[in-house]
Amino acid sequence: MHAKGIVLKIGGSLIDVSKPVLSQISENIPVLIIPGGGPFADFVREAEKDDNTSHWNAILAMDRFGRYLSTFGFRVTKKLSFDDGISIFLPYKILKERDPLPHSWEVTSDSIAAWAASELNAPLILVKSVSADYSETLSASGVIDEFIFSFAEKKGVDVRIANGRVNGEIAFAIEQATRL
Repeated sequence: MHAKGIVLKIGGSLIDVSKPVLSQISENIPVLIIPGGGPFADFVREAEKDDNTSHWNAILAMDRFGRYLSTFGFRVTKKLSFDDGISIFLPYKILKERDPLPHSWEVTSDSIAAWAASELNAPLILVKSVSADYSETLSASGVIDEFIFSFAEKKGVDVRIANGRVNGEIAFAIEQATRL
């Protein structure tokens, strides 16, 4: 059985290498990119507002990073679905309508990507600035958020991590995930 599409979360820490990261994505299978918050979410953290305000502002930060990623020639969508090719998902509108996740800093774009993957019944690849095997210890080190591991396990989401700073690692992770 092969995956019908891949959910690919691109961490905001990769903003400085966005073009090379995006160039590693093949159009052989539909890919829905979930943008991280990056420096836009860092600004929200520094503002130190209440959890509810911070939650929605951080999701707006994801939309902002997604718009930035679209400047490299990829289309954006507000629909949680696979289209042909590669699309960048702007999550604010649908998350505001459905509100499926807790409002705290334990939930970041990692967990939002896991939620999207669970809704689409698709594998998830978290593209980070590190090489690592997906495990619960990653949340303790701050590589992934605190909520994703239990959420993904409960929902049966296959999660992998690829280092966006290593050429070929994203393509390899996509190839492996499509063999599910």
